[in-house]
Amino acid sequence: MIGIIGIGNIGSIIAKRLVESGEFRPQEIVLANRSFKKLEPFVKDGYRAATNKEVVNMCETIFLCVKPQDSDRLFSEIMRADGKTLISTMTAVSIQKISEQTGCRKIVRIMPNIPAKIGKGVIGAARSEELDEDTWKRCCKILLSLGQVMEVDEEKLAAVTALSGSAPAFIFVIIEALIDAGIRMGLSYETSRLMVLETIVGSAELLLKLGNHPGEFRHIVTSPAGTTIEGIYRMEREGIRGALMKTIHETFLKAIQLQNEVNHQ
Repeated sequence: MIGIIGIGNIGSIIAKRLVESGEFRPQEIVLANRSFKKLEPFVKDGYRAATNKEVVNMCETIFLCVKPQDSDRLFSEIMRADGKTLISTMTAVSIQKISEQTGCRKIVRIMPNIPAKIGKGVIGAARSEELDEDTWKRCCKILLSLGQVMEVDEEKLAAVTALSGSAPAFIFVIIEALIDAGIRMGLSYETSRLMVLETIVGSAELLLKLGNHPGEFRHIVTSPAGTTIEGIYRMEREGIRGALMKTIHETFLKAIQLQNEVNHQ
């Protein structure tokens, strides 16, 4: 059975995706949360509810999905998790700290993003040195229900947080701005929204399928003295490229700050 401690946004997504993917039945998933009210809809659908300690006793693989500031309280309740496999979504809480507080040696830290809600997420994952290859493969199979798993060194998870974890929020802002631009030019919201979304999806799939550098296709679209080069010139004058890079980097620095604060408490 699979355990999930903490049924907030990410815990709820994981619980639902494990079933939607067809890998698990609801009764094979044990959930724990500080407020039972959040568990009620899941219990009605056949999931099991338990306390944190019961989840550890019942399950071999356990997701830790509480907020970083609640990690110490969680650790005090699952101090005997040795022999279990822990998959943590807790931002900035290091593998070393999780191991020291729980006695567990088989640990995976993940940073999923919001497209995981439909199985299209990017999941940055770092594993402890003690995690054997068979257990790692089993964890990856579970995580595939959320999307594409990309293994990174733990020290790179702050960068993953900024580039993949937080970036969807920035992309949604950009999408919203593009839709508003279409409305300003006289298109309906529905038409503008569909055109923007299909253009973004198609552009991304083009790059994924063919593997070209984005700049190559940008030049193909850009005709001499045409409309596209005028728009690109304006973007460069407004510093759009630098602003986006600065946004990601400052998000990265914030992730580093949180990491230092959490692990030196």
